[in-house]
Amino acid sequence: MNKTIKRTRLVGLVTAALVLSVAGCDDASTDDTAAAPQTPGGESITIWNDSVELFFEHPPLITGEDGQAWAIHLTDLGTFRAVTVGSLTLRFQGPSGGEHVFTEDAPARPGVYAHAPSFSEPGMYDLTMELAGSQVSDVIFVGPVLVYASVDEIPQLPDEEPVGISFLKEQQWPIAFETVAVVQREIPQSIAASGRIIPVAGRTALVSAPVDGLIRAAANRLAPAPGQWVREGQTLAVLSPVGDDNAYAVQLAREQRLTRELARAERLHAAGAIPEKRLEETRSDLEVARAALAAMGAPADGAYELALTAPIAGVINERHLAAGQRVSAGDLLFSLVDPRTVWMRFNVPATDAGRTSAISGATFSVEGSGRVYRTSSVVSTGNEIDSDRRTLPVIVEIENADRSLKGGMLGDGRLLLGDPVAGLAVPSPAVRDEDGVLVAYVQIGGETFERRAVRVGPSDGEWTIVEAGVRQGERVVTLGAYQVKLASLNTSELSDHGHVH
Repeated sequence: MNKTIKRTRLVGLVTAALVLSVAGCDDASTDDTAAAPQTPGGESITIWNDSVELFFEHPPLITGEDGQAWAIHLTDLGTFRAVTVGSLTLRFQGPSGGEHVFTEDAPARPGVYAHAPSFSEPGMYDLTMELAGSQVSDVIFVGPVLVYASVDEIPQLPDEEPVGISFLKEQQWPIAFETVAVVQREIPQSIAASGRIIPVAGRTALVSAPVDGLIRAAANRLAPAPGQWVREGQTLAVLSPVGDDNAYAVQLAREQRLTRELARAERLHAAGAIPEKRLEETRSDLEVARAALAAMGAPADGAYELALTAPIAGVINERHLAAGQRVSAGDLLFSLVDPRTVWMRFNVPATDAGRTSAISGATFSVEGSGRVYRTSSVVSTGNEIDSDRRTLPVIVEIENADRSLKGGMLGDGRLLLGDPVAGLAVPSPAVRDEDGVLVAYVQIGGETFERRAVRVGPSDGEWTIVEAGVRQGERVVTLGAYQVKLASLNTSELSDHGHVH
């Protein structure tokens, strides 16, 4: 189980305000906090494991005194929301081997448990917390906690200036907020490029009127609408041929006449009444007539109405027909596209064109979505740079089973190159450009953050190598960094109130 612990000795702890914070932030005021007595000797502890973030600041623990309430904050790391259900048990293993157990069946308010442990003997206790509930369950080993024999034993340390940006749990929980640990990864080198989603060649089709005709309402009530999925061979529309020469009807009558003539010629040839050349000429004329009908889309049953069918399976992209409409031969009636696989056409800057021979895949996201798509299928790389745009086209193919990618969508991505580079990596959204400086917001405690300038290396669009500015195991903000930035500016609009531990 992955686990990270951050422990900080508290120089000054506002004990009266701690009780107020457990009762509720709405009851605490700035004036009351300033007047509260301060007692040093407590500790701030933050622990991250695979499922839970534990953050609490406990007051100094003194033998024989009534316990003061701890504000134990628990965050479900699956959602980064407050733990709202479940019991929390604190188990203290004493210096003499005895065990002190304190249990709260539910949080005092969402995310916060209000234990008030007390002790009968001084010394070092090992603390384990057990969270059990339908939302999340976990056992968290906190480690040593010191209980003093008296107030006189508490060390008197000099006051220190607060470090970092304060961003409270009550501010984190309601918003889209997330942190991720800095880890070692291998990241391919890449080229940044923008592009557009286009259909795959051969997966589009046009259906046009083969002859002049009429779109009769009665025969076309089920004609598909734009966006509707159709099967290959499915009837899209029924065309009733019309026109001065009524080419379709004339051709159909000719085919029927030649069919009868061929049957008669075969009988006469069998009786020796006509030469074989005459029979072959009749057969050839019939084949030509049938080929002409097939080109018009004539039905096999010889009906005088044409059923226009889908040449591929796909989605109706355009529909250009209406009940009662008269169309001419060649008029476009439907366009179709099979969107189950699409292409992304990247426009690579001319300055990077010389590196495109090493492209092995791509990652990208499209407008209106934070989802990152990944593919290793490179369709083609252009050989000529566009003289106006100074870009080189590179096309990659990606599966689109859920049809979330739509033709014409614009996107930004990375074309992946060659061998990967190993190093410390963070999710790409954690790196922010603030006035030309690349920064990341690092969570150094449950409610404390630092703004760090970072130097980055290769990125694949999802993860970015960070060469300087963060350490392995630290947690960086990937969602909610803007709100942390506002907190660093002491923006009062972040929340109506705060709390003090």
